[in-house]
Amino acid sequence: MKTVRIREKIKKYLYERPRNTAEILEYINSNMRHGTTSQQLGNVLSKDKDIVKVGYIKRSGILSGGYEICEWATRDWVSRNCPTWEEGQPLLLDSEGNVQSFTSLS
Repeated sequence: MKTVRIREKIKKYLYERPRNTAEILEYINSNMRHGTTSQQLGNVLSKDKDIVKVGYIKRSGILSGGYEICEWATRDWVSRNCPTWEEGQPLLLDSEGNVQSFTSLS
């Protein structure tokens, strides 16, 4: 039951624009009494058919150097904002989350 509520909150949060895993984790943990772990969140995001990975963002860590974090969006948001998108293609977004363009991976 807990993962059902997490899925609903994530889909509501992703309705406006794609978000990265860290933003989603912070949102869930600040809006749910018991929150979730990053591992559980990753499982929910990767296994939900209505949520797709649309790209990566670079993060820099003090100790570990740089690393990438996944960007997630709902299939509904993707179909509304870029109907020609195919799964596996990264989306290029501006700072407000608007689609600039997308290119296919080679």
